[in-house]
Amino acid sequence: MFPPIDPLTWLLLIVTVWLALLALIMIYFGPTLRALWREPVLRHPVLIIESDDWGAGPLEQTKALNRLADILSSCRDHRGQPAVMTLAVILAVPDAAAIRASGKYRRRGLDNAQFAALRESMENGVKQGVFALQLHGLEHYWPPSLMASGDETVQHWLTQDTPQSTEQLPAHLQSRWIDATTLPSRPLQERDIQTAVGEEIELYQRIFGGIPKVVVPPTFIWSDVVEAAWAAAGVKYVVTPGRKITCRDAEGKPACYQGRVHNLETGRGIYYLVRDDYFEPMLGHAATETLAALERKTALARPCLLETHRANFLGEREHVDHALRELATLLQQASDRFPRLCFISTEALAEAMLSGDPQWVEKRLGPRLAVFAGRLALIPRLGKLSRFSGLHLMLKWAAALFGPQGS
Repeated sequence: MFPPIDPLTWLLLIVTVWLALLALIMIYFGPTLRALWREPVLRHPVLIIESDDWGAGPLEQTKALNRLADILSSCRDHRGQPAVMTLAVILAVPDAAAIRASGKYRRRGLDNAQFAALRESMENGVKQGVFALQLHGLEHYWPPSLMASGDETVQHWLTQDTPQSTEQLPAHLQSRWIDATTLPSRPLQERDIQTAVGEEIELYQRIFGGIPKVVVPPTFIWSDVVEAAWAAAGVKYVVTPGRKITCRDAEGKPACYQGRVHNLETGRGIYYLVRDDYFEPMLGHAATETLAALERKTALARPCLLETHRANFLGEREHVDHALRELATLLQQASDRFPRLCFISTEALAEAMLSGDPQWVEKRLGPRLAVFAGRLALIPRLGKLSRFSGLHLMLKWAAALFGPQGS
């Protein structure tokens, strides 16, 4: 027969078990907790439209960019800044005539005279403050994979004189930083990666007069070796979908996930940025859904980076007009719903967050604790454990204690 345990001993036992549970949470989820705490807390709602695939390709892009610039410039935030769309730029397409003549891959760069009007539209938009350029890739594919493909449609695509859309290629062949000649994909050789990165940085600099600071990996598949090569060339930020993906599986689907990443987490010499919301009218992701995403991001004091693609704004007139109307609606309703909404480029925002600019980044402890609790609650498993253990309640209590005026 065990002797009875007095209430104080029971209390001490319960507290000990509770503290042990908190310690285990802190140890096991330590990297995630640190990343969440270090992630900047924004003082204002931020909306950035990130648009991929522009550059070398269909010549109708020029008209599309001019129409987009008109819509973006017509919508201003409370500071008078126009809405910004980043353009992830592709620098080259196949040179069909040269490929037919040589039987080897040859490229036609965005610096070709054929693309002069397109470059002018991009540069004019940058001067207006409505476009911000980012590197997408020298090509939106790995050229040897296309040349080795036995797919007749791919070979036909390579030898068309009129610049074609890479969207017409099989999805797995649109990834640049893997060998997808056969599936599952294989890693590229380091020397080939370094050569390819050097080529794309050099061409970008020659066309636009500077080294790109932001890269958006095509199809969001890239490796540590690619990342390190970008960093060595002067790239500072890589836009991610909130996770790292390094290969495609036997069915051609993205695979080899390497865990969750957060804004300004560090990689191989670079910083990560997260883009995991969408504005794709052609896929049904239009203004209403996007506004809901902006609300979620604002509640968590994170920027809302919206993924969109040029395909939304090219093609049949009815299709294009619909996408442009949705864009205008989104910008107007976002401004109406969030009077303190800010428009800014991804690079400028990243620089402000990295420097801790007090105009953009919240420094007060109370608001930061409240946001930290909200972010933590959305992490699978960790969110449940934080509520079960009382950690979430403790953070809320501490946030209220320090209050918005806390130091």
